[in-house]
Amino acid sequence: MASVKFMEHKGKRILHMDFSYSEINEIIKAIDEAAKLIEKEPPVSVLGLVDVTASRFDKAVSDKLKDFTAHNKPYMKMTAIVGIEKIKKVIYLAVMSFSGRKNLILKDTVEEANDWLAAQ
Repeated sequence: MASVKFMEHKGKRILHMDFSYSEINEIIKAIDEAAKLIEKEPPVSVLGLVDVTASRFDKAVSDKLKDFTAHNKPYMKMTAIVGIEKIKKVIYLAVMSFSGRKNLILKDTVEEANDWLAAQ
């Protein structure tokens, strides 16, 4: 089940957006929840980790992610994404192009992403 929560790693506050192993409706609901949390934060302050490992995506999720990523641009310092493969890679590239975001990076594991974000 998708979840969104702030966690601390090596002294840094990181917003974990865990969409792994989740169904489409769960992901859409979690994206809405994440957007509400993020817009309460100061500009360029949020470190985010998005895990999409083995999650289900369709056009609705793709469109929602495009809007979400563009909406959050002013608040995000850096975002690490885990679990991008196959069709999700195409969606990732579309989101990057649409949003104009340059502060998104792909990582292989949640641990690697947390460590990288904590070093920012």
